Amino acid sequence: MRLQAVVLMILGGSLWASAQSVRIDLEPFIASGLNQPVYLTNAHDGTNRRFVVEQPGRVSVMQPGSSMRMTFLDITGRVLSGGERGLLGLAFHPQFASNRRFFVDYTRRPDGATVIAEYRVSTSNPNVAETSETVLLLIPQPYENHNGGMIEFGPDGYLYIGMGDGGSGNDPQNRAQNPNMLLGKILRIDVDRGAAPSTNPYADGSAGRPEIYAIGLRNPWRFSFDRATGQLYVGEVGQDEREEVDIVTAGGNYGWRVLEGTRCTNLGPASCSAPGFIAPIAEYDHSSNGRCSITGGYVYRGAQQSLPYGAYVYGDYCSGEIFMLRAGVQSVLTGTPLSITSFGEDESGELYVVGQGGSVFRIKNPDADTGSTRGFEFADLGSVSMRTAGQPNLALGYARIQTSSGAALPAGMAVFGYRQNGILVSEASAPAMPLISSGRIDALNTAIAIANPNAQAVTLNFYFTGVAGNNFGQGSTILPPNSQVAAFLDQPPFGANRESQATFTFISALPVSALALRGITNERGDFLMTTLSVVDISNGPDAFSVPAPAQTIAQFVDGGGWATEIVLINPLNKAISGSIQAFNPDGQPAFVPFAGPYTIPAAGFLRFRTAGTGVNVRSGSIRITPSADSPAPSSTAILSFRNNGITILQTAIPGVASGTAFRLFVENLGTLNSVPGSIQTAIAVANPTSNPASVALELYGNDGAPVGLRDSIAIPANGQIAVFLNQIPGFSRLPPSFQGVLRISSASTVAVNALRAHYNERGDFLISPTLPVSEAELPNSSELLFPHFAIGGGCEMQFVLFSGRATASSGTIYFFDQNGTPLSLALRR
Repeated sequence: MRLQAVVLMILGGSLWASAQSVRIDLEPFIASGLNQPVYLTNAHDGTNRRFVVEQPGRVSVMQPGSSMRMTFLDITGRVLSGGERGLLGLAFHPQFASNRRFFVDYTRRPDGATVIAEYRVSTSNPNVAETSETVLLLIPQPYENHNGGMIEFGPDGYLYIGMGDGGSGNDPQNRAQNPNMLLGKILRIDVDRGAAPSTNPYADGSAGRPEIYAIGLRNPWRFSFDRATGQLYVGEVGQDEREEVDIVTAGGNYGWRVLEGTRCTNLGPASCSAPGFIAPIAEYDHSSNGRCSITGGYVYRGAQQSLPYGAYVYGDYCSGEIFMLRAGVQSVLTGTPLSITSFGEDESGELYVVGQGGSVFRIKNPDADTGSTRGFEFADLGSVSMRTAGQPNLALGYARIQTSSGAALPAGMAVFGYRQNGILVSEASAPAMPLISSGRIDALNTAIAIANPNAQAVTLNFYFTGVAGNNFGQGSTILPPNSQVAAFLDQPPFGANRESQATFTFISALPVSALALRGITNERGDFLMTTLSVVDISNGPDAFSVPAPAQTIAQFVDGGGWATEIVLINPLNKAISGSIQAFNPDGQPAFVPFAGPYTIPAAGFLRFRTAGTGVNVRSGSIRITPSADSPAPSSTAILSFRNNGITILQTAIPGVASGTAFRLFVENLGTLNSVPGSIQTAIAVANPTSNPASVALELYGNDGAPVGLRDSIAIPANGQIAVFLNQIPGFSRLPPSFQGVLRISSASTVAVNALRAHYNERGDFLISPTLPVSEAELPNSSELLFPHFAIGGGCEMQFVLFSGRATASSGTIYFFDQNGTPLSLALRR
């Protein structure tokens, strides 16, 4: 398709970047006194206790809110400790709270064999374990090193075990590639049946050991399961040159000893080009800072904004560095003096760093702000972005954006994200909204949020208008002072049918601010949302001059799974008319079934849809030209994409007036492909004139300074271009982690829309509008509002402010709950 770029997969996550606006602090949790700690974990039993494993053979337990330790298990008499040997792993049964079972991985005295053993907690004291053991696996070790040691239960309820290749160097007996040996593997066993699961790749034992889950690993010292997606992330320790991060799946072969990361070792026995080897998702070499041994970590799914949600955090034992992998981009979060033996995760998803010298630290966000206000200040062409993430309880509310004395109002947008079972299934964005006293929206599958920032109650009158221009469903409601209402239009206080083919109009006695959102549930139960335009009809017919300029939707898409719905809304209480045209990117007329004249009844709407059929993708622009005696209708294109019978996305693009200079907030994270979390901005620019246009593009950082990336694009008469930023030659060096402002200008008028593309955890391609601001349009409002936000219960937000015109801005954002009470939010810049 034209809008979605044909992108190249990056091999092994080889991109490195500075961690854009991501800083961490290490807060001492256990300052000292541990004896060679190698792991921290929790029991997943609701007690919020943390357990620390010490290599000589002891496990300590700490109660919530305390770092005081008591001995939970001491098996030092059974453990052969030193070097890479010792008590190395601990995992609690998924039903530990009821069955008291937990498991350890240790090196046995005196022969050095690996033991996987079961223990039970005492029936009389939940903080002390019984000393009797049941051995599940006994695996001889030919050498002292590469013992693996990590064990953990997967989301399938089975116990996963990391086994090194047996040691020495370069796997001299090629054990990692031998399916008849347990060394150099990830194993999976069913501890309840005492056998290998029937779904293991060699379950029948005819072609390999039944316990094997994946092969070709040198020393998978630490691994973890993403608690949202269930994916198994493995930090695989290399030999002399490469460290790697793998996502391990059943039956996978991860290359060792044929490959070290993506490097060919020439050790054989197979060719490095032989099929079937799975490349790492990230790797790094030993050329910097003394790096030599990866310590695998966790995908962050906590709620304290300690790290970006969904980022994988890991480190290097030798250099003490802590890394972050996000959207395929590796970055260094911080350096430490620690010999990092492990990371840990508590029940709430917060992360810890374990140092071999005897200390444990909790990862904190020094930039986290949990107040109910946020100050902002940026230069001309500057910007600021703040994010929330998941939290257990849903918080609803609104925000007011007020400037310092004499400062100009910024432009802004709020990005809504919604997760189901940890998967980002939908995103939508809405501009910061002005104060209005009356508005009109499309009512189909629509919710509305209306915020009353006044110190007195407001009466809100409303009605619906059907296809024929008939009004129905009249009603009223009272918004208390400083309150907000958010509801679908089939819910109280509105009460229309969810699928009403109608418009909804509200009239307020005092200025309010409103946001409209369409929501549907797709064929697999995902809730998809997109924001819709709220037509300001506060000043009635006098606010709409005639003859009115045309409106342009700079991008429509049809075919190849795509379809575009066009919605026109009449802002007047009398009929209006005009015509619709469609153009191909080369400026030639394009066929759409609704091209031609239109008439919209008073307060009514028209709804059109492209065919959505055919294998090939067509794209272009839509122009809505009002009659000489009519204002332009509010116009919106709702793009949708279906794949294998499932609607993956819907997103609304507003029709816009032409102008000569625009600004928009842009983001880039990773190289846009199916890597979860990769983000990039695309622009669609249409030329509504009969002459070719040259459009200049220049990029600015958050500080408002040019970053040295600029170019121009040529657009034919009546033509259009839709392109990702990094497809523009002058932007080929776009940093892999970037936020800033793009300025688009032209000597002749153009129309601009923009989209943010975002790949989610299952590789779905999501898009949401990124809203350009014309430098010539000044907001006619004393303040701006984000009329609605939703945080928690699967909802997350990003708040963006930027310089929409040639001036700096400063001020404060005030966050309130629906009752008008100041609301503290945890935000990460």
